[in-house]
Amino acid sequence: MEAEKFFKKIREKAFLTDEIQQELKNSLTEMHFGPNDGLISPGYIPTSIYFIQKGLAMGYTGRQKPQAVTWFMNENNFLIPSYFFHQEPGTEFITFLEETTLLALSIDKVKDMINRYEEAFFIFLLLTEDSIRAGKEREYMLRLLPEERYLYIAKTTPFLFARGHFDQLASYLNISRRHFVRIRNNFSRR
Repeated sequence: MEAEKFFKKIREKAFLTDEIQQELKNSLTEMHFGPNDGLISPGYIPTSIYFIQKGLAMGYTGRQKPQAVTWFMNENNFLIPSYFFHQEPGTEFITFLEETTLLALSIDKVKDMINRYEEAFFIFLLLTEDSIRAGKEREYMLRLLPEERYLYIAKTTPFLFARGHFDQLASYLNISRRHFVRIRNNFSRR
């Protein structure tokens, strides 16, 4: 299991001692998913936090089509499911749009490390703060006009457009597929 990207991402946030790094490395579990595979559904109590080694994840609400897409997350990012630290049932689906490889760290290991290492508490606090910040950015984006939302996403997360998941992108932007195509065509002509 290759975990260097996982540790590099943590080191961008905080100092990582050799002892904590080794314990984390010994506690990680590698998981593989195909397109449309699910990780979590509403009512499920999340048991792990995840690091996306490769692939693309999506969170959404609603069982039927169209799904209300609430976020996307690509490689080299931590995925902390809603209610992970509260250990309460979640309210969203998490699924994958591409072949995806995750590294998982269990809630029991997270709690154990937080209790034993002050540095670990700080690391998990920073990772949680990143998750909150991403939610705030999504709230901001939804206050924009549709064309502004499109430009904002094109600028901040261009990988979404390159990967071609346009139905999900339209849902994320809270516009119809038809409106999405019209906006995309308008901007491609400019």
